[in-house]
Amino acid sequence: MSQDITVTTLFFSFAADRMNCRNKNYVIPQGTTLGEMVHLLQPQLGPDSTHWLYSVNEEWASGERPLEDGDEIAVIPPVSGG
Repeated sequence: MSQDITVTTLFFSFAADRMNCRNKNYVIPQGTTLGEMVHLLQPQLGPDSTHWLYSVNEEWASGERPLEDGDEIAVIPPVSGG
């Protein structure tokens, strides 16, 4: 029997525009990886989102990282400035 966990996702730059929000809570199955979460968000964020940066609890993370209850995920698309 799988237990669900809750994660908070923060969207930065144009990712927030695509999601129509700056943050959102998601209830996902325990054992979900960051890569699986990115795949879940991909329809709204767009196919290029697989190449963006992601952090979990303010630390850069790879797609293999398992998510835990209460984690905070930051979605950081490429930005430019000058």
